[in-house]
Amino acid sequence: MLATAGLLIYAGALAAAALSDLVSYQIPNTICLVLVAGFAFAAPALPLPMILFHVACGAALLVATAICFAFRLMGGGDAKLLAATALWVGWHNVASFILLTAIAGGVVGLILLALRRFAAPAEPGRWWGRLLARGEGVPYGIAIAASGLVLLARLGPALLQ
Repeated sequence: MLATAGLLIYAGALAAAALSDLVSYQIPNTICLVLVAGFAFAAPALPLPMILFHVACGAALLVATAICFAFRLMGGGDAKLLAATALWVGWHNVASFILLTAIAGGVVGLILLALRRFAAPAEPGRWWGRLLARGEGVPYGIAIAASGLVLLARLGPALLQ
């Protein structure tokens, strides 16, 4: 029952992160904290060594993404979301997660390039104005969340045994 609650928290938090990044180009710290707390619900369904591997994966990606943030290679919200999601996916899925995130980020980027080139300028005050503005970045939280949700199919069975 707790593992199911944890998985629902995981899916909901990732969806909230994607929506927040899409609309405001920000991922609130609370969403990342909810992801971590959700793992605490799901973790008792795993053996202790597996829990430790998941925690080590999340910590390693937190360090790696903090370094990327320090060099302005990624946003702070993206760094935290990537690390919090890595806590869930663990070492055995982290390569797939990073690859899927890169592919999804490329797709989001290409879609935005096309929209920015061909879409009419947004009316002032509309949430999509920044999204369609040329020269703006890519809200990478969408790609991170999409990849995490794709991997839900792998995570669920391991936690719900």
